[in-house]
Amino acid sequence: MGALLRSEEMCLVQIFLQSGSAYNCVSELGELGLLEFRDLNPHLNLFQRKFVNEVRRCEELEKTFCE
Repeated sequence: MGALLRSEEMCLVQIFLQSGSAYNCVSELGELGLLEFRDLNPHLNLFQRKFVNEVRRCEELEKTFCE
């Protein structure tokens, strides 16, 4: 992770993934420390985004497990 603090060469890429494999791919790249996210829709609030239903489902499961 210290390598990110130096002036390393970077490139901007856009990756299109199928929904089923997106989590595994992004997770692996994140574990390697090779990924940084850029918000392409800064004008949208959290409830207008595509993933809001998945987040709500996770919150409901968390409440169920923590009770």
